[in-house]
Amino acid sequence: MTNSLLILTLLPLLGALLILFVPKGSNGAVRGIAFLATLLPLILALILWSQYDTTATGMQFTSSFDWIHIPHAYADQSGDHTLTVSLLMGVDGLSLPIVILTAVISFLAVIASWKIEYRIKSYFFWYLLLITGLFGVFTSLDAFAFFFFLELTLVPVYFLINIWGGERRQHTATKFVVYRAIASIGILISFIGLAYMAAIGGTGEISTNFVTIGTVLKTAANVPLALKYGLFMILFIAVLIEEAFFPFHTWLPDTHASANPALSMVIGGVLMKIGAYVLIRIGVGILPDALAHYATLIAVLGVINILYGALVAMVQKDWKRLVAFSTISHMGIVLLGIAAHNSAGIQGAIFMIVSSGLLSGLLFFVLGAVQDRTQTTQIHELGGLSKSMPILSGVWLAASLGSLGLPGMSGFISEITSFIGGFAIFPVLSAFGTLGLILAAVYLLWAMQRTTFGPSRGIWQGLDDVRAIEYIPIFVFLACIILIGVYPAVLGDVVNQTVQTFVTRIGG
Repeated sequence: MTNSLLILTLLPLLGALLILFVPKGSNGAVRGIAFLATLLPLILALILWSQYDTTATGMQFTSSFDWIHIPHAYADQSGDHTLTVSLLMGVDGLSLPIVILTAVISFLAVIASWKIEYRIKSYFFWYLLLITGLFGVFTSLDAFAFFFFLELTLVPVYFLINIWGGERRQHTATKFVVYRAIASIGILISFIGLAYMAAIGGTGEISTNFVTIGTVLKTAANVPLALKYGLFMILFIAVLIEEAFFPFHTWLPDTHASANPALSMVIGGVLMKIGAYVLIRIGVGILPDALAHYATLIAVLGVINILYGALVAMVQKDWKRLVAFSTISHMGIVLLGIAAHNSAGIQGAIFMIVSSGLLSGLLFFVLGAVQDRTQTTQIHELGGLSKSMPILSGVWLAASLGSLGLPGMSGFISEITSFIGGFAIFPVLSAFGTLGLILAAVYLLWAMQRTTFGPSRGIWQGLDDVRAIEYIPIFVFLACIILIGVYPAVLGDVVNQTVQTFVTRIGG
């Protein structure tokens, strides 16, 4: 599987470049290229999953290419040094599940984009560029390459919202870029600080390699703790913005309200998981002593996000904004699990990242189908949809039950594992956090009752139920959600060894 991760990352980019050469008006060819440019990475990702060694430690499927050489980049007492940036790629039990998640959702979102009719070439060009950036983020083991791919996701999302979005799309697109650009600055500063600490803690050579930095800082005794604490706090604030955590969350509901359903699937399912991924990769994996120092603060913010997201979701009038705040609540559970920094907590956090991605992806797909038929996602304007759309309403209910943590679905195992980890370290805070699970049941079931199983409105009679092509995303999403719920080892076996490595590094 040499260079498999590089191929996986570049396939969507190749598709985007091919689309540029498709004659104007050949919409079928454009859709076909986008379909293949996301289907092939999905197949490759599943092959990697099947060949992943669950007993091995460290990164797998690694490949490296020297990318940038900067002679005389910096100098010290031993003379001038060259800074080398490598396109270093690899996956472990943290990144591989999110790579699979990205591959699944990016493919299914192409199907959800099938009905796009306006400027099709441009739409799929920006879409495939976004997917390239996402694959690059989760496979890069070099800080510079990671940052390059992170920035690569910004521009496509801006255009996808600004051109194909709904009301207030220009304002929302600008707000999205401003928030995430500020987060990127914080992440960049923290990466520069990590490279500097690796230099003073090692041989004096500046490295942007995550693995090298982690190895050096694991044993370096001459790196001041105050420097680690300060750097971690910069990174943590950037993650709060990147992940749309309270109080920097306002960009996310606006983005989902304006984005088209397919883009919401990608944003809610994958893009807003980057912050949690960074916090685990850097905070847990490289700066565990700083993470432990701020653990109580992180746990408090986690519980605030669980409760705040749930309470605000209860008063939403739009299903899209309700799901957005529900996702904020779910990611608060991730924060609590990371703060616990024990096996159960970190494993639960990774489970919740994957589960939340699948459930929000399915919910936004269903909302897109409903909006396509009714032209609205306002809760008070819908009602009795199960009479005309029984199958779609059933899938909608299943996704909602999964989000509130019904046993047998991925949300249950994710929540219970995270809270087991949380109760072991923060019993009082975790007890408050469980109130969010009760609130989730209230707002989701209330909204479902109003929308699908309440009194029927005459204007919604005769609507199409699930169309043939829509069965593909529905089946794949539900299969993944139920598989993780009834057989969590399918994910746990991949995650476990990496989690144990993290915990050993923490000292647990």
